[in-house]
Amino acid sequence: MKSLDQALKRCMHPFVFAAWTGFLIYLLVSQRFVAFLRPEFGLLLAVANLVAMGFMLAALIRPKTTEMDTSAILRALVLLIPVLYYVVMPDTMLGNQAFKKRFIGTNNGAISRQAPTTLSSPGAENNPNAAAPLGFVESMQQAVPQERTILDIIRSPNLFKEKRVIVTGMIMRDEELKPHFGGRDTVVYRFMINCCAADALPLTIVLDTDQTDAFAKDQWVQVDGIFDLKQINGKPVPMLLKPQIKRVAAPPVPYLRPF
Repeated sequence: MKSLDQALKRCMHPFVFAAWTGFLIYLLVSQRFVAFLRPEFGLLLAVANLVAMGFMLAALIRPKTTEMDTSAILRALVLLIPVLYYVVMPDTMLGNQAFKKRFIGTNNGAISRQAPTTLSSPGAENNPNAAAPLGFVESMQQAVPQERTILDIIRSPNLFKEKRVIVTGMIMRDEELKPHFGGRDTVVYRFMINCCAADALPLTIVLDTDQTDAFAKDQWVQVDGIFDLKQINGKPVPMLLKPQIKRVAAPPVPYLRPF
């Protein structure tokens, strides 16, 4: 019994660092971290994994005996809280509940403040399409439309006005949306993040249809329709007319990035 107690005392530190090492390796290999972080943070997670592995090896090579009292156990649990939280956290991404909490109405103002322009030239501030690069404009002349992100469309709405567009996102139908969208209750949306899910902002395009009963909330769909800007309550609202909707798998990276 005494030897078992000694072994537990010596394994406290290696166990904590081993748990973090395994957790970080799992996030990197499974790519699950993109459910709440931008993909670029994978490099930082790799560095953090090396640090945790270094601490684990140091604790194994030069073990330190720790008294197994209440305070020591609590300290270990505090260090393991993020790992324990992830274990019990549902395997999901931001969806309709987060949408309801973060939805701030139409997105044009928020996007114009956050999204940098990609084309700068004299008089660009008076050109509604100035934010679009040349290749982007040329591709709009194609007879068959390419798929665009909701962010692309909201950044340059005049470029897409009255044109056929294809977008992918999650579908949502809710009575609470009607006051915002002139009685329409269905949108396709995706979240835009700057760094992580904590700053996620839902970007929405209204669907001018009532044929969405077959789709569950947060079902990923691809929508093909005619884009237009409708004036509702004195604000331009991005909308897809005559939308054709089909189910698709969730993309590997669910969030959009402003840059």
